[in-house]
Amino acid sequence: MQRIVLGVVGLMLLGAPVLVGQEARQPAHVYEAYYRVSFSDLSKWNQQYWTYAVPILQKLREEGVIQGFGQWQHETGGGDYNIRFVARTYDWASLGEFWSEYLSRLQAAVPPAEWTASSRMVVEHRDEIWDIVEVNVPDDLQTGYMYASTFLVNFADMAEWNRMWKDVAGPLLTQAMSDGTLGGWVRLGHNTGGPHNSKVLYMFESWDTIDDFFGKLLSTMAEKHPDQWAQINQLFQAHDDAIWAPTSQAGM
Repeated sequence: MQRIVLGVVGLMLLGAPVLVGQEARQPAHVYEAYYRVSFSDLSKWNQQYWTYAVPILQKLREEGVIQGFGQWQHETGGGDYNIRFVARTYDWASLGEFWSEYLSRLQAAVPPAEWTASSRMVVEHRDEIWDIVEVNVPDDLQTGYMYASTFLVNFADMAEWNRMWKDVAGPLLTQAMSDGTLGGWVRLGHNTGGPHNSKVLYMFESWDTIDDFFGKLLSTMAEKHPDQWAQINQLFQAHDDAIWAPTSQAGM
């Protein structure tokens, strides 16, 4: 399995994994497309992505249609997909403009035979749209891996779930960033598609810090916040984890 790990992964600026930029116009939505590509075709898939898709996506970013884009390849954990494409849009209007422009330009750029070949590589596909809730990612973070945790929370419990993450878990994540075990984190709320309705993305510079971070986080929650820890575990009905590595320069 080939991959290009360039260490940049937010949803943002080339070379910097920033999930919320400093410009006045802030993005609101994260579009995700998941693909299960035959393993024998992954190298060819990535080659076509770099050859045809990336130049178009970079142009759309320059034109202000999207704020960022990127592609991730599955490393380990749950899920049925091995490619995750993401685009970050400012609002629903820009999301619609993105898909219209992206697909039309891509179809015009890709030779018909290669378009058909890339379509046949996809065994399964799923789309999701998420709303950006909280972001804490340093501008200079060089992300090597992203640990994605998704949850299914009853709608009646969502307000309490969000409060617990903001007031209890959030400060612990920020402290982990100060300790050097966590690079950054993002929390997303469900909008459309997929089986879950809450997502947390943990950013790590290296593989070795993943176990250190979760070991300390879980022990701290259990020891210092036992009641809140028990409550958090009771609020979600289903849960899934996956670890992803970046294959392009400007993705989240």
